[in-house]
Amino acid sequence: MPLSTDEFRKGTTGTNEIEDLLKAHPDTAYSLHEIEEALIGPGMNRTKHLDVFIADLTLLTPLLFKEKMIEYRVIDGVPYFRWRG
Repeated sequence: MPLSTDEFRKGTTGTNEIEDLLKAHPDTAYSLHEIEEALIGPGMNRTKHLDVFIADLTLLTPLLFKEKMIEYRVIDGVPYFRWRG
């Protein structure tokens, strides 16, 4: 359901859970489904948490492409991400 400007402003920015996960495990590379599983876990409301997951992933774009703080590799057709910091 879309929000009005006032409703949107009442929200919090929160932390980027994907960035936090990658920073906490700099020697480990994760596929997108592994990141999602680590953050959402089994049995959670997938629709709600998938929105958060996609938003967090979108916000990482500058770290991935501009600042190159996150490494990206495709292995056997699966994309993996790792904190480079």
